[in-house]
Amino acid sequence: MRRLALSLRTVRLLWHVFRGVTTTAIVLPWSGRDLRNRLIQNWAAGLMRLLQVTVQVEGSLPEARHLPVMLTANHVSWVDIFAIQTVHPVRFVSKSEVRRWPVFGWLAARTGTLFLVRASRRQTAAIGQEMEAALESGDSLGLFPESTTSDGTSVLPFRTSLLQAAINRETAILPVALCYRLDSGQHNPHIPFVGDMSFAGSLVRVLAAPPSRVEIRIGVPVLPAGRHRRELALHLEQVTQSLLLPPPAAPHDGNAFRREPETGPGLPGAPQ
Repeated sequence: MRRLALSLRTVRLLWHVFRGVTTTAIVLPWSGRDLRNRLIQNWAAGLMRLLQVTVQVEGSLPEARHLPVMLTANHVSWVDIFAIQTVHPVRFVSKSEVRRWPVFGWLAARTGTLFLVRASRRQTAAIGQEMEAALESGDSLGLFPESTTSDGTSVLPFRTSLLQAAINRETAILPVALCYRLDSGQHNPHIPFVGDMSFAGSLVRVLAAPPSRVEIRIGVPVLPAGRHRRELALHLEQVTQSLLLPPPAAPHDGNAFRREPETGPGLPGAPQ
C-alpha cells in the first residue's frame, strides 16, 4: 500500500513539473513581475502540498514599499527554496552545479536564478554586479550564506562575500530561519539534503516521508548601512540561530499564520 501511494505521488509530481515546464516556456516570456511572482508562488505551494509539507509562517514580511529585500536563511534542503517561494517569491543565488541538473537546472535558469562558480573570484565579483542589478530593478534576492546544507538543528558560519550587494545598494536584509518538524513536533529527519546524498535519492526520501510542516520564522529587517560585511554576516548568523530557538508555548498575536496562495498553474524557483 505504501509503495502504491508513493507511486501515485510520484506521478502527480511529474505532472506538476510538466506544468511548470510548460508555463515557463509559454507564459513566462510574456509575464510582468507581478504575474511571474504569482505563478512562482502558486507552483511552489502546489509542490509543498504534493510533498505533504504544511507551510507555517511566524512573523511578517516588510510592506511592499520597503521591497525589494535580500532574504537570508539557513539551508537544510532543496525544499527550502519552494517553502520560501510560497511566502515571498525571490530570485535565488545558486551554485553553478544546479544549472546542469536535468529539468530543474533549466527551470532555475529560466526563472531568474543567478548561478555562482564558487571557486572563481572573478565570477563572484561578476555575480555581485548581477545581484545589484536585480535589486535595482525591484527583484528581491534569496541567499543561503552558509553555502552548504546542514541537518537544520543549528546554523553553520555565514560567508560574507555575497552580502556586499546589499551593502552597496543599501538594501534591507531579511533574516529567516527554517525549521522542519514532524506532526509530533519532533525534528524531521527526512528533509535534510546532506553529505553525498543525490537529488533523486533525497526526492524519494521526501516523497515517502509522513506529513510534516516547515516553520518559516521571519526576523526583523536589518539595515546594512555603515556595517562591514563580516560584522553583518556574524549578526545575521546570530539572529538566524536565535530564530531557530523553540517558540513560546502560547500562540502570539496573529503574526503566526499559514500561507495558502490561490491555486493555479505556476512554475518553480531554483533548487540549491
